[in-house]
Amino acid sequence: MRLWWRADKRALVVTVVCLVIWRLLEQIPVTDVTPRFITTELYQLGNGPGFFAAIGPNSIPFAAWSVGYEGIGPYLEALILMSLIPAVSARIRNMARNRRGRDTLARWTRVLALGLAMGQAYGFTVLYQYGSPPVFGSMDWSARLAVCLALSGGTALMILLADALDEFGLGFGCGAVILYALGPLATEVHRLAGYFAAVPSLDALYKPIAIWAAVTLALTVGSVAIVLAVQRTGTTEIRFLIPGVLRPPQIAATVLALPTIAAGSYYAKYPAQVQWIYASWQFYFPNGRPNVALVLIYVALIVLIALFVVAIDDLVVPVRLDLRPHLIRLALISGLFLALLATVVPVANHLLTQAAGELIPISGSEVLLVVAVILLSIRAVEGYRPVVPYTASPSALP
Repeated sequence: MRLWWRADKRALVVTVVCLVIWRLLEQIPVTDVTPRFITTELYQLGNGPGFFAAIGPNSIPFAAWSVGYEGIGPYLEALILMSLIPAVSARIRNMARNRRGRDTLARWTRVLALGLAMGQAYGFTVLYQYGSPPVFGSMDWSARLAVCLALSGGTALMILLADALDEFGLGFGCGAVILYALGPLATEVHRLAGYFAAVPSLDALYKPIAIWAAVTLALTVGSVAIVLAVQRTGTTEIRFLIPGVLRPPQIAATVLALPTIAAGSYYAKYPAQVQWIYASWQFYFPNGRPNVALVLIYVALIVLIALFVVAIDDLVVPVRLDLRPHLIRLALISGLFLALLATVVPVANHLLTQAAGELIPISGSEVLLVVAVILLSIRAVEGYRPVVPYTASPSALP
C-alpha cells in the first residue's frame, strides 16, 4: 500500500483537481435565468439577494440550473447505450476487441453524449419556461440555442473531467460513473451539514439521523452481502447483480421523465392538463404521501429492463453453461432487488425520517452505486482491468 501511495501521488492530485472543478461547475448558473427567479429562489431559501449560506443545501442554491448539474447525465446515458449496441452488431463487437476499435467507439460515445445533451437541453428550455416564477422567460430561437450550447458545453467539460480521471487520476475506467455517483452524495452532505448547524434540539437531531444512518448501513451491508453471494457462484466479474446496478434504474428513470418533458411542449395550449401531469407524475404528492401508482410503474420498468439487459449481455458475453438454466430466475431476482432498493427503501426512509421530525432523503440505488464504485476502485487498485469494454461483463459500468 505504501508503494502504491508513493507511485500514485500525481494521480491523487489530478483526482482532487478534477473533483474541485466538478464542484465549481455546479455553482455557475446557465445563461438567461431570469432575475426574478434568482431573487425569488434566494428569498425562499432565506438567504436574501446576494447572500449565500456557508453550509447546507442553501449554499448551492442554483445547482439544479447550472452548467454542470446535467452535464454528466448525457455522457453516462451514451455509455449505457453503447454498452447495448454490441449485442445487435457483430461489427461493433469485433471493434471492442482491439485498441483502435475501442478508441473509435469512445469517440462515437462522446459524439452521442453531446447529441443527447443538446436534446435534453432543449427539453429543459421548454419545461423551465413555465412555473411561478419561470426559470427562463420568453425565448426566441437564438436564446434557446445559447442555453442549449451552454448546457452541452457543461457535458463537454464533464467528459473531459471523466476522461482525465480515467487516464491521469484514480478513475480506473469509472470516471463518468464516479462523477455521477458523487453528485447526490455531495448534495446530501451539504444538506446534513446545514441540518446539524440549524437543529433546534438534541431530540430533533438524533432521531431522524439515527433512522437515516440505520437504513443506509443496512442497505450497504446487504449490498456487500449480495456481492459476496454472486462471487461465490464463480462468475467472472464483480457485479452486484446479473444486470448490474446502474443501467436498469437509470434507463427506467429516463423513461419516467419523458412524460413531463413532453408535456412542457403543450403547456401554452393545455395549461390545466399539463399542470395536472406535473402534480401527479412525481413520487411524492405535495402533502408528502407517496405516489403508489408511479412507484409501482417504476418497479415494473426496472424489472423489465433488468431482464432485457441480461438478455443483451448474454448475447455479447455468454453466461457459463452451468448458470444458463438459472439465467432468467437470477435476472428476475436481481431486478426485484434493484426495484426494492430504488423504490421501497427510499419511500420507507422518507416516511420514517419525516415522522421523526426532519425529512432526510436517500436513494437506495444511489447508495448501491456508490458502494459499487468503491468496490470497483478497490479491484482496480489491486490490478484488475476490464478486458471487454462497452459490455456489462466485464466493463467499467457496474
